[in-house]
Order: sequence, then structure tokens, then C-alpha cells
Amino acid sequence: MYLTRIYLNPHRRGAKQLMRSRQVLHAAVMNCFPPGALEDVGMPRVLWRLDRPSVVRGATPRQGSPSCVLYISSPVAPDPSHIVEEAGYATEGGIVVRDMSTFLDGLSAGQRWGFRLCVNPTFQESNQVNARGRKKVLAHVTQDQQTQWVLDRVERLGFRVLTSAEYGGDLPVLEDQNGQRVDGANLLINGVERGIAEFKRGSSRVTLALATFEGVLEVTDPDALRHGLVHGIGRGKAYGCGLITLARP
Repeated sequence: MYLTRIYLNPHRRGAKQLMRSRQVLHAAVMNCFPPGALEDVGMPRVLWRLDRPSVVRGATPRQGSPSCVLYISSPVAPDPSHIVEEAGYATEGGIVVRDMSTFLDGLSAGQRWGFRLCVNPTFQESNQVNARGRKKVLAHVTQDQQTQWVLDRVERLGFRVLTSAEYGGDLPVLEDQNGQRVDGANLLINGVERGIAEFKRGSSRVTLALATFEGVLEVTDPDALRHGLVHGIGRGKAYGCGLITLARP
């Protein structure tokens, strides 16, 4: 597996066009691979995620362009030269492609990692069916619903989210609904961006509810976590959802 990081220049027309439509960005990502490169049976799918710079009130602006980053996870190395030429930085560090095999093989229970993921949290409504007679797929829209959607899946994904007390550092002063102190009991998962993506796909229009999270996890089942890293999480994988990335916390 390969993980590719591409810095996009938000001041270039090509970058603006890519970031305006997830359908256009999906096509650009898939054009990184030659015909037949992704046709092996059982091969993991291509995942991608677009990270936009977080806006922190009162923070000192960073020098240089905002850090709009496109991540691509793929079973074969991509050739994203067309993206770099039209929307990126043709300089050292503008693009990095890394073979993740050693990292994935080295995952083990008890390791702690910072994580980031963008998901499309959905649920099926048993009382509503679509034109094909199937249960309607609806989107979770509140911060609490979307966070719980992630927490409901972490066990099967092979990790657990740490609490402030487990991770250490300064603990927030917290109280439960009964007024009892529960300092450090909060889970280290934060919603950093939420939004709605709308775009055309052929003659139809697609609407996705997106939620991006950051946090700190502890590995409980390395095989399950490897599967989640390679195959993604939830719906909307073709359009920038489901990719989870790990880094030192």
C-alpha cells in the first residue's frame, strides 16, 4: 500500500476547480493510475481525503499558502503529475509518495497513535424505503450523532479512543450530570470540520454529509486496524470519505 501526500495551491485555478467538486477530484485521483493497474481481484480500493486548513481564532497566520492537502491511499504507486502540474507545487516537498507496507506490518496491540479521518456518517431508516424497495440511507447531521457513529465502530476497527486521563497532560475540569467531578474522563476525539458536499454525477445530484475527526487511539486488534486503514470506513469512499491516517500523537 502507498500513501501519497500532495499540497494543493489554493490560489491556482486548477486547485480551485478540483476543490469545488468531489466528482471532479475523484476523476483526477483515478487518473493517477494507468489502465488495468487496479483490476486485480481482491485488490484494496483507492481512498482519498482532502484536508483544508483549520481556522483557529486568534492564531498568528502562518507564512506561505494555506495547507490544503490531498491524501491518496492506493495499492499501487500513483502518478499524480497532472494534479501537481495544474493544482500543486512543483517543488521539493510538494508531493510525497510512501510505501506503507513496513508501517502496516509493524502495527501491534498497545501502540498509541494520533488519527484523522473524514467520514460520511449514515444510518438506515426502517420506516422509509426508496424506489427500489430498500431502506432509505439517511445522514447523521449533528455533532453528537456523527461522533457517536465513529465511536460505535472503533471496536470492530481494532482500536479504542483514549481518555484525557490515560493520555496525560493537563486535565479539563469536568462534571457529570449529577455535579460529580469526572476530570479526565473525556474521550480524545474532536470534530474539526463538518459540512455538506453537493455535486453532479451524470444526470443525478449527490449530497454527502461530511465530518472530519481528530483524536488519539490505542491499537487493540492490529489486523482489524490494518483492514480499516486499507479498505476505509463507511460510505462515500469514492468521494473522499473513509480514509483514516495515523501519526505520532
